[in-house]
Amino acid sequence: MITVDEILKCVDKLPDASVDFPFEGDFFTRVFRRNDNKKWFGIILRAPEKYFLRYLEEIPDDGVILDLKCPPDLAEFLKSKYPRGILPAYHMNKVHWITVILTADIERGDIEQLIEISYNLADGKHKKQTQEKK
Repeated sequence: MITVDEILKCVDKLPDASVDFPFEGDFFTRVFRRNDNKKWFGIILRAPEKYFLRYLEEIPDDGVILDLKCPPDLAEFLKSKYPRGILPAYHMNKVHWITVILTADIERGDIEQLIEISYNLADGKHKKQTQEKK
């Protein structure tokens, strides 16, 4: 389990990362961006009950989730390791993003590593490298 404040501290440690509130009138949803290219690498928000009902028998108390970029092979592994804590992304590309349920029993260190992986994936170089290999 990890709190929103702990996530914000983790993001604050990343070089050239920022947190903003991009939706007018919404002072809860936070987007994590790289300042060098303005790309998102994460978002904290509340998901609706119907999202959770697709994947879980119980709805988390507060519905707070963290969406992060994630390599597809790692995402599949994580979803099998944490079936009640890591789900296909809510409101994002379900191949390249995952949802982390903050109240789930996931080690804080694992979530911190996922935040760093997501940050690195948003650097814009991964897509160029993949295209050059083709």
